[in-house]
Amino acid sequence: MKERIGLIDIGSNSLRLVIFQIEDNLSIKEVQNIKMPSRIYQYIDDDKVMSQEGIDVLCHVLKAFKQETEIYQTSRLLPKATAAIRQSKNCQDIIDQVKERTNIQIEVVPEEMEAFYGFNAIIHSMTTTDGVSIDIGGGSTEITLFKDKKIIDSHSFPFGAVSLKNQFFKNTDHNDEKAIEKTREFVKSAFKKKDFMKKTKLPIVAVGGSARNVVRVHQTENNYTMAGLHNYIMSPQDITDTLDLFTDLSSKELRKLDGLSSERADIIIPATIVFDELIQFVHASQFIFSQRGLREGILYEYMEEEYPDAFNINYVPEQTIERLTGLYDVRMTNGAQRMVNANKIYHALHENGNLDYNEYELKLLNFGAYLYYLGEMIEPGNASQHTFYLISNSNLNGFNHKERIMLAVLASYKNKTLFKEYLHNFGDWFSDDEITYLQNTGGLIKFSECLNEANTNLIKDIDLVKKQNQIILRIFYTGTLISELHRSESQKKHLERIIDADITIEFINESSYKLIN
Repeated sequence: MKERIGLIDIGSNSLRLVIFQIEDNLSIKEVQNIKMPSRIYQYIDDDKVMSQEGIDVLCHVLKAFKQETEIYQTSRLLPKATAAIRQSKNCQDIIDQVKERTNIQIEVVPEEMEAFYGFNAIIHSMTTTDGVSIDIGGGSTEITLFKDKKIIDSHSFPFGAVSLKNQFFKNTDHNDEKAIEKTREFVKSAFKKKDFMKKTKLPIVAVGGSARNVVRVHQTENNYTMAGLHNYIMSPQDITDTLDLFTDLSSKELRKLDGLSSERADIIIPATIVFDELIQFVHASQFIFSQRGLREGILYEYMEEEYPDAFNINYVPEQTIERLTGLYDVRMTNGAQRMVNANKIYHALHENGNLDYNEYELKLLNFGAYLYYLGEMIEPGNASQHTFYLISNSNLNGFNHKERIMLAVLASYKNKTLFKEYLHNFGDWFSDDEITYLQNTGGLIKFSECLNEANTNLIKDIDLVKKQNQIILRIFYTGTLISELHRSESQKKHLERIIDADITIEFINESSYKLIN
């Protein structure tokens, strides 16, 4: 472990402490996460002044957070405040009192930086290169247009879920039709003043608590069987349907709705209206949720300053795969050789006209080969099952949910029976061609594993030739073979299925072959 960072997010709706542990391989592990739904925005009066009661609440929570960071022996504390304190006229007095009473020096995040942090988290944890990001807080909404993972324009709107609720739903039912219509018109009018995002036809990428709750509800209502929220995709109609669900329920029913935090029940409709209006304004085809948001964006900025080589935003999946093994303390010394073997087998089949993968399919082949049987460290006898569970239930940066299942299937491939079992709940996600690809590639990876059974990296080259109506897989090696001969014979059926023909395997000592030829 290199260090622990305590990040305090002082938002309008809640206060949160997250303690991140930075590992030696620069992967990030969250070791503590405490949320206090303090709603300090409610202590700000019409003149934009936070009351002493609000400051007292803030100091009380921050004291408790400070004690927690001391218990965890954090080396650095990053206390960041957003709209509630930023918009308060007595902002400096709040900062001074907090410093005097808690010894915490609050840093107020400027509007443009709040938008940047959400964007920064997205580009470090997703492969989406072009989009419109949105982060709805309690008192502000940050929207950023980005292309090629670079900010084109951004704006911080001075309204959020709490302020919209206070402005339009005060003394009304949570689903009052007139309040909903007024909120829509207000948001729509605000968006019209910012043409930079109009009709861009790019996906919406949402971060923050309101979006998280919308996604959770949608997953619950649709009996979603996969764990995790990061990179979850909803259609525009899904957002509209979820908003309709919120408005159709009574206040009591809404508070009990599975997937919705009770403290957000009174503000979820204003927030979802903003999502719905933005989708229409942008003409977005997708609504994608990023589990990584403001806090992670701040952390990524810190790490890039302290560890300049920690990340490459153009290789998010690759870095995720590399660091995933470190997360489970698995030594993957044979993972690279397994990838090499898998590629040699693929090219042998490709040159024979049996397989023709595009760049994306080859990348998945490499990822699956590198992580193959990751779950072996839990229990070798059930390595396949543990591998599938670990990968399919991990929020992996750079992978959407469909890609996670594909990766899990490839890295856990054992036989046709388990393959079908793993895809049972996800069969309608994949076309027949995709299922064929997964089975063929899984079998190819399994065969590549048996060629490095002793982890001695003996295999130097592989080709496929035809001799007298025989198809021969020639495997060139150096050194001494141990179990590769036996294992390859028992596993060649996976390659025979791909080419729909019998295969004869010949192991050829590379040194002897060169002398003869």
